[in-house]
Amino acid sequence: MRLAVFCCLMALIVADKEARIKNYQFGIEDDGSFEAVYETTNGISATEDGVSYPGLEPETGNYVKSGSFSYMWEGVTYTVTWTADENGFHPEGDHLPDFSHTREHIGDISDLEK
Repeated sequence: MRLAVFCCLMALIVADKEARIKNYQFGIEDDGSFEAVYETTNGISATEDGVSYPGLEPETGNYVKSGSFSYMWEGVTYTVTWTADENGFHPEGDHLPDFSHTREHIGDISDLEK
């Protein structure tokens, strides 16, 4: 997931040939949690954090992540906050449609396990 967000940011940077990364911080802890911050000279910024749940072994758990990214387009700043977990990717932003009702129609991952 982090790679997807990073690739989206890089695609926007490619559109602005003069843009440069002015801040990039990434840290990972012994428990598998991490935190990342990205910022570019053309106004794109992103934060992300996550933790491995329930453990560090890929076969026994998954990551629960959250973050946000912002960018400017034609003088307007757009911000997306998101979470990602065993139930999927959940973006929210004033400019995005509301998909909160979708889970009611398609169900939850726990419904498949029954």
